[in-house]
Amino acid sequence: MNKIKLLGVNCEGSMRLWRGPEVKISVFASRHFDTDDCRLVQWAAEMGERHRCLVGTFHSKAEQRILNVALENGAFAVWLRGCSLPNSYSGPLWNAMAEDRMLVASCFHMKHHTRDTARYCTHLAAMCCKRHAYFLKDDDSLLAPCCRKAISWRYDVQVFNEERRSEDFFIDL
Repeated sequence: MNKIKLLGVNCEGSMRLWRGPEVKISVFASRHFDTDDCRLVQWAAEMGERHRCLVGTFHSKAEQRILNVALENGAFAVWLRGCSLPNSYSGPLWNAMAEDRMLVASCFHMKHHTRDTARYCTHLAAMCCKRHAYFLKDDDSLLAPCCRKAISWRYDVQVFNEERRSEDFFIDL
């Protein structure tokens, strides 16, 4: 993340998170991944307890659940939006903003994201981190290619799939 500069991007929150030393993990979850899956909740809580910085679009319900659980447990987050910045924040998001544990960034000025802006933000999140977590359902057409690419680049990748199996592709970085 330190090598990617945010020029012409609307940001709210702590810019220190973009350049800071926190361990950053990009997080991706399929739209239909079960938000009550115990692995998702346990992983998010653990990342919060370890004060990790999660980076992602946090658009799917599963990604939103990960974000909320992680923030409630002390995590940091960088939220890359495929649409305009929100008008307000509530709950764990508001608390994290008030405590400088969150950065929200968008280079788009529209009410809703599109498939193209979602893809752009997903790829940006993937490029920003050398550690990745994927919560996949079926062969997700947006996330599966990113996951395969991260594994081929020998990044530290953790995959949770719908068959309740988890795979770790940890490479010593």
